[in-house]
Amino acid sequence: CTGSVSPLLALHMASIKCRCGAVSVAFACEKPIHQLECCCVDCYSKNVWAYKKASAPLPSGVTGVHGEGKPLDLRYWPNKLAVTGKEKLAFNRLRDDAASISMVTTCCSTLLCVDHPFYQTNAVLTFPEFCPYIGAGELPEISTRAFIKDWPVEKYAELPPKPGFYLTADGPAFEPPGPETEAACAPTFTAFANPHISADAPGETFQELLAAAGGSVESLGLPEGANSNQLKAKAALDCGPPGSL
Repeated sequence: CTGSVSPLLALHMASIKCRCGAVSVAFACEKPIHQLECCCVDCYSKNVWAYKKASAPLPSGVTGVHGEGKPLDLRYWPNKLAVTGKEKLAFNRLRDDAASISMVTTCCSTLLCVDHPFYQTNAVLTFPEFCPYIGAGELPEISTRAFIKDWPVEKYAELPPKPGFYLTADGPAFEPPGPETEAACAPTFTAFANPHISADAPGETFQELLAAAGGSVESLGLPEGANSNQLKAKAALDCGPPGSL
């Protein structure tokens, strides 16, 4: 995804559509710039919320219960989006203190993409299991997992082994421990350091689309999932060490 994108080349770019077809988003390239398998409670919650809001059947293999089945497929694209149906865009976050913002449609509650400060305004996150790509062809294989401590321990042990990481107060931690896992996970921490496309590529950024929609971000008021490692760590701190008052 380097250099400017001509109108002719744009015909071969990947895209997504909302469930009812009223809104489409064309990306600035044909393949995602990064991919992860994600175990976090929030990715699961925001997608299940969107499907339930629309009374749509969940995708095959998704039960609606975090920790069952397999972690989610996450794909990242450059932050230039050519959107049709912009008047049907809305934006929300899971709860008041949630860092990520979701772009959804008002017509059918499709979750199109997500922004997070970690992406440094250079990328957006999408979920192909919930909103399939058009024109992306075969997707690259996912080799690493994120936020692995959100997945129930006994269920995680049943998954095919992959290098994974989770976040602690001291930074990322890796499993299995060691330099090989750290090297495998390293691209996630550098993938969003540059835009991957030229500034004059067609489309608008997530931030520009949010501003054009009025800048309002609805808080859904949803609780953090019970499997959240962050929530469990906070509860442990609140309780204090064993034997404390």
